[in-house]
Amino acid sequence: MILKDEATSVPAKRTKPVRWPDYATLWRWHFYAGVLSIPIVLVLSITGTIYLFRPQIDAWQERAFDRLETSPDSMRYAEQVRAAEAATGGWLACLEVESEPQTKVGFSSATRVIIEANGKRLRCYVDPANARVLQKIHDDDRLTRFVRKIHGSLLLGPRGSYLVEIVASWTVVLVVTGLLLWVPPRWRWAGVMFPRLNRRGKTLWKDLHSVTGFWASSLILFLVFTGLPWSTFWGDYFKSARRWTGTSVAKQDWDGGHKQHSKEAKGKSPWRSAGVDPSTYDINQIDHVAVFAKSLDWLPPVEIAPPSDGTSVWTIRSMTANRPHRQTFRYDAERAKVVHRELFTEKHWVDQLVGNGIALHEGQRFVDSRWGWVNQAAALLATGSLVCISLTGIVLWLRRRPSTEALGGSRWMPPPPKRGVETFQEVSPARKAVFIGCCLGLSLLLPLFGATLLVILFGDWVYATLVASR
Repeated sequence: MILKDEATSVPAKRTKPVRWPDYATLWRWHFYAGVLSIPIVLVLSITGTIYLFRPQIDAWQERAFDRLETSPDSMRYAEQVRAAEAATGGWLACLEVESEPQTKVGFSSATRVIIEANGKRLRCYVDPANARVLQKIHDDDRLTRFVRKIHGSLLLGPRGSYLVEIVASWTVVLVVTGLLLWVPPRWRWAGVMFPRLNRRGKTLWKDLHSVTGFWASSLILFLVFTGLPWSTFWGDYFKSARRWTGTSVAKQDWDGGHKQHSKEAKGKSPWRSAGVDPSTYDINQIDHVAVFAKSLDWLPPVEIAPPSDGTSVWTIRSMTANRPHRQTFRYDAERAKVVHRELFTEKHWVDQLVGNGIALHEGQRFVDSRWGWVNQAAALLATGSLVCISLTGIVLWLRRRPSTEALGGSRWMPPPPKRGVETFQEVSPARKAVFIGCCLGLSLLLPLFGATLLVILFGDWVYATLVASR
């Protein structure tokens, strides 16, 4: 009996070549975006969720200073400021005449006096009944300020801001590739528009991941792009673009970019006043200015900053997180007259757009209305969805890990295979255009993304040619 090699008798089946980018490409770039983004996205989502409730957290931390016994006679603001300066050895930066939250009926609140001493800003809580300093803390030591530092720079300074910007860029790629993979070849409702909760295992995890990502995708992209103006590198890039297009202003109402490259006050944010030598102005004028400031009925906190040019012109401003309601008056205490106004509605449309975006990003856009909770709830949905997507994505990839043995490697987490290793279907021209257009557009809009994209492309080529081909 003659044995015949059956393998040689069966002609090899030729498969139609699949043009780039195919589904394997989308999977690989979804994987790369996840590897780069998910660890830091989890940190940003958690800190962002905490910061959404900044007013409530600050109110809880300062509750002891908002439940003071009322006194028929209160000390003058000038005396309270002097007490704070004496207790800290610094100079007045600003005084809050309306604080957040506002005082409850039947109680008295401590006066917030912000002092700058030895380059640090100290928040002093002064009892208005006797001008006694109840407590003084570093302004940046408050929990919400610390959380904001983590959220903005991961406590790494400008380098951390660069990293956050890169992660934000790749989060956009993560969302776009996820949406392209989410659309099924044949339309169905279950597993696409709502998760199949009656399933178990990989199907359930996949539905939770993809369906959550679909419904939250617009909110996630909104959070990403409204957060970019705060970043260091893109902040400078944005300022340069505004100068090129003739839309720049003397100062902007948010932190962003390198401060040493800014035309604003040296080393300070445009809204933060430095301590002023008390010998250059009359501190007794502060009481008259406070009376006028309280009559304006602005959203708190409302601050008064002393004159910095040796005149009698004080600065009154609302620093509410609902930025479209921010405004600033320059008030001449001697003439009892407003000499200059800065209203949000008079700002450049770019500044108005960014201001509205930042207020929505922080969940504070409608804080002055009964529907203010809606903004917080929408932002909470976005951050919560990011946590859900990240965790389910990790679970899905860990569950997929055993299949890597079939690819000839024992690596812990290799990227999805390229063409030729597994069969992947063609991608529609529309999806290709979206994917390529997204990468090209982001590279122009976000230079740091373009730079990291080149690095990833090179690394992907090295992996495909030197590792995966073995």
